[in-house]
Amino acid sequence: MQYKTIITDENLLERIQYPSDALPVSFCQDYLDDFLNGEIGYHWHDDFEFGYVLQGEAECYIHQKQGKQEYTILRTGDGMFVNSRSLHKMRQTVPGTVMPNFVVSANFFALPPMREAWQRNLLPIIRSPIAGLYLMSDSEKDRALLHIIKKIQHLPSDETGYELYCIELLCRLWRQLLIRVLQTEQPIPTSKTERLQEERLRLMLSYIHAHYNENIAAEQTAQAAGISRSECFRCFRDVIGMSPSAYLCQYRLSQAARLLSNTDMELSDICYSCGFRSTSYFGKVFRENCGISPGRYRESAKKTGGRGA
Repeated sequence: MQYKTIITDENLLERIQYPSDALPVSFCQDYLDDFLNGEIGYHWHDDFEFGYVLQGEAECYIHQKQGKQEYTILRTGDGMFVNSRSLHKMRQTVPGTVMPNFVVSANFFALPPMREAWQRNLLPIIRSPIAGLYLMSDSEKDRALLHIIKKIQHLPSDETGYELYCIELLCRLWRQLLIRVLQTEQPIPTSKTERLQEERLRLMLSYIHAHYNENIAAEQTAQAAGISRSECFRCFRDVIGMSPSAYLCQYRLSQAARLLSNTDMELSDICYSCGFRSTSYFGKVFRENCGISPGRYRESAKKTGGRGA
């Protein structure tokens, strides 16, 4: 198994590929050990996402409001709903964490016969200021949603009338979700200034992803969004809780880990191709962040089929 990363475009948008246009639902089971430091980085998609923790424990970040870097610990049995276009990420806090999940197209009910149902039941959620929900297994109000999420996730594809059964369950899921959202205390709607700040951050992250192997500075990152250096730092701090240089270092390390797992490149070549300017500094930073040297990480990846340490 190869080292994994979420594939996004230049704006951190993950474009979901559906196996069938007749049923726009895509299923996945994420083994967080397969990602560097057990973390699925920030991304977003137009689609709705549902998932739960099958085993282990993870920090779930669903970006709710500017100025707050908050997360919730999801334990075995807990789940989540991520609204359309919401920035989010996951990081395991226990090795071996497994999270089954599925995404549903935002246009699932948009066909003409279902358009009124789409307008009355999906649009209120899409337009809600709620970025997502943390679904706790010990909460009575979350149990119905969690039960349906798990039932859909494990529905056998050879079930008689599989597509119809899946649609039936999705309708039940959406009804429960609508009830749950309407019962939730609505957060303060995001202001135009806050939306602009998040859009600027996406531009700067996309610049880092495109130029991480170069000697880039905060000023260049800020220029990608047409803002000042101080505003650049403010965006990073308010939205994702770290400095531009810290994010750049993390992204470089994730790319280095991918190359260590999947290629036979020399360590020095990996170091320089990922933007580090000395092998000694690369080794030091890698050990500080991953708890193991690059060479040991490569050895472990080979033994575990590409999963790394």
